[in-house]
Amino acid sequence: MDFLATHLPPPPARVLDVGCGDGLLADVLRGRGYDVTAIDIDPALARPGVLTADVCEFRDGPYDAVLFVLSLHHVHDLGRAVDAAAALLAPGGRLLVDEFAHERAGTAIADRFYDAPGSLPRWRADHRDLHTGTAMVDAIDARFGIVLLESVPYLYRYLEDESLRDAESVLGLQLAGVRERRPA
Repeated sequence: MDFLATHLPPPPARVLDVGCGDGLLADVLRGRGYDVTAIDIDPALARPGVLTADVCEFRDGPYDAVLFVLSLHHVHDLGRAVDAAAALLAPGGRLLVDEFAHERAGTAIADRFYDAPGSLPRWRADHRDLHTGTAMVDAIDARFGIVLLESVPYLYRYLEDESLRDAESVLGLQLAGVRERRPA
C-alpha cells in the first residue's frame, strides 16, 4: 500500500485493478475513496465488485491509473497486455506495477521457499512459464515513460516471514509509468 499510496493520483481517481484475484486490494482502495474497477480473467474469482475480464479485451476507461499487482507475469501476451493498459489510460494516466522477478532467485531463496535443499531446479521449472522481471520492464519501457523502477524485497511478503526481508530476497519490482506517446 505504501507504493500505491505514494504513486496513485488522489481520490476519487478512476483505477483499474488488473488481475485483482479476490478483489481485496480493490476493496481497500474503494474504502480510501477511489473509483475502482477490478477485473480478473479467472471466472472462479467472480464476486460482487470483481468482473471476469481479460485486460487485452477489456473496453472501458479512461482510467487515471491501471494497476498490475502480482498479475502481469501471468498474462499470455505481455506486449498486448501493456498496450491494452496504455489504451485504457487517460493521457498522463499512471501504470503502477508491483511484480516479482523470479529469474533473480538463487539457491538460498529457492531452498527457503520450498524448505528443502537443492530446490533451485524446481523453482526454475515452476516459474518457467511466467514472464521475467526483465521482460516486463522491457515491455513497459517500450510503451511508457518509466518514472520509477525499484528493486524491493518480495519473498518475505509471500511467505509472511519478516526474517527474509534482506538483500537476498530482493526479487520484487515496483514500477511507475506514465502514459505518453512514444515514436513509432
